[in-house]
Order: sequence, then structure tokens, then C-alpha cells
Amino acid sequence: MFGFPDPETALGVLGRLLPACRSEPRIPLTRTGLHHGPVLRRSNDLFGSTVNIAARIAALATPGQMLATGPVATVAAASGIVAQDLGKVALRSIADHLPLYSIEMAPVPDPAWIDPVCKMHAPFASYRRAAPTQPWFCSERCAEAYRRSPETYAGATRAPRGPS
Repeated sequence: MFGFPDPETALGVLGRLLPACRSEPRIPLTRTGLHHGPVLRRSNDLFGSTVNIAARIAALATPGQMLATGPVATVAAASGIVAQDLGKVALRSIADHLPLYSIEMAPVPDPAWIDPVCKMHAPFASYRRAAPTQPWFCSERCAEAYRRSPETYAGATRAPRGPS
């Protein structure tokens, strides 16, 4: 979790950090959720509804995806960053449905390259696909786990749906 003083700073830092993470295949693709608002600070930790909303949004993101609420999307769009409207979503313990946006800070990886078992970015040079019709895997261990129980990982790389 990171805390920033404003959406501009958050987008500036994440605009450098996320592409750097994507360029390293051994780092799992990030799931990013952004919301702007007041927080409570205690020592080196942040608390409050702003943090809770950001965490719930991050949980909706697919590997490699950045999701944000309206205040962040407005700043992103004003900066020339693509903010795709995904509609309103319901979040646990939040009374109102919130508008959600997908923020495109960097090239989006092909969802087929995300290992459905460990969520690592695949393929690695050392291991690719077990068969042409199967997903990409980062290791033989993940391919074997998928082979034993493919239903466990069904839909693991789907993007969040529109309005709920």
C-alpha cells in the first residue's frame, strides 16, 4: 500500500513504477486500486474509508490492471491518461455504488499470458505452454496444478464486468 498527497503524485509515481514492474517477468503483475480522500495516519500505516475503498477496488482488478474512482480518473483524463468508464460497482460495506474506471498507464499485457494458478506474468523463456490450447504457465509446477484441477482456475484472468 502506498499513500500519496494527491492523485497527480500517485499517477506520476505509478506511471514509472508499474511499467518497471511489468518489464521484470519474475514480478507478479500488480493489481492496483486508487481512491482519493482523507486518511488517518498512525506511525507508518494508513487507515479509514479511503483505504478500505482503495483495497476493495484493488481486489476487483485483474493482474496488470489499475482501477480507480472518479476523483482519480478525472485527474488522469486531464493529464491525457486514458480513463475508461466501467460503470458503477457495489463494494462491500460501502452504501453507495461507486463509478469505477480502468486507468491505462502502460501497455496492457495479453490476459492469456497471465498464469491462472499463481498470477505471475508468463511465459518465461524456461517454460511456456503444455499444449497450444492451454493457458500460459510460468512453471511446470503451475501447469501440473492446473492439469489436476482446471475448474479451480476457471475465469481467473477475466476483467471486471461493467455496472453491477
